[in-house]
Amino acid sequence: MPNLGVLNGIGRQPQNLTDEAGNIVAGEMAVATGKNSIAEGSGAQATAVQGIAIGQNASASSGVAAVAIAGGVTVTAGPLASAQGAIAIGASNGPAVAGARASGISAIAIGGGTNITAGAAATQQNAIAIGRGASSSASPGIAIGQAASNSGSNDCIAIGALALTSATRTVAVGGNARATTAETISIGSGADTTTGPLASAQGAIAIGGQSGAVANGVRAAGANSIAIGSGSGGDDSAAGASASAANAIALGRAASAAHSNAVAIGTGVATTTVDQVNIGAKRLHLGGPATAPADADLIASQISFWINEATGSLAFKVKYANGTTIKNGVVAVV
Repeated sequence: MPNLGVLNGIGRQPQNLTDEAGNIVAGEMAVATGKNSIAEGSGAQATAVQGIAIGQNASASSGVAAVAIAGGVTVTAGPLASAQGAIAIGASNGPAVAGARASGISAIAIGGGTNITAGAAATQQNAIAIGRGASSSASPGIAIGQAASNSGSNDCIAIGALALTSATRTVAVGGNARATTAETISIGSGADTTTGPLASAQGAIAIGGQSGAVANGVRAAGANSIAIGSGSGGDDSAAGASASAANAIALGRAASAAHSNAVAIGTGVATTTVDQVNIGAKRLHLGGPATAPADADLIASQISFWINEATGSLAFKVKYANGTTIKNGVVAVV
């Protein structure tokens, strides 16, 4: 489109719509000095090339094609997009409280603030922050929800009010869910950080909510541990599942696996030593196949049962620890 020069606005006391360079300018003290930029609104500034600033005190200040949209009572309160392709949408209503801030290349910050809480902030390349007070400083990183935040070095996702990720390749989904060590996953919700799920050791997974107000939510504190099971359920003092040792697995409300390579299954069940599967005092129902397994199906130190209906017996096969010796046995069924 050719430069048409200065175009006048219309209506009472019109202002110029373009400057001599063809940039679009509308509003008192609006500034559009970037090539092919647009500034609309009192105090709006589009100083970036192809920048767009719409709203009072909106600012697209650097980089190429930065976009800032919303109106703030001061420059601080207005939105600021200050990197190539950055997008900032939202303003605060406090003169000294920052509006939305997008300062990383291709970063997106959407969410206004209040007179106390700042707007969304996306400070690293490809970071995305959506929601009042949401903050994404990972590259790439996603923070969605009120005050959701991530600060890991890369590949972090925090979704939910006050959800937090603070290490590389972490995921936290739900209110007050936290994933604080590399490769951790935390899913579920709690009223605060005590009741919210927490995965705090490398590779740990914590899944479950907490309806109580005092007991811990789900905790996965051992390396590569897994804790699944919400707390409370009518009992305000019942904690969520807890797996606190390396490779431990806890499944069920208040289940606890505090020994390495151990598994606790069921409400309130706790492991007692390493390398065990503990189901507590609950009745266990196992399938009884009608045929024997192949010798090769068993690994070292393993046993398998089957029901021999022709002889009326419970048969079993064992493989010794050496991985080669096979023994068979029967128990009469009466």
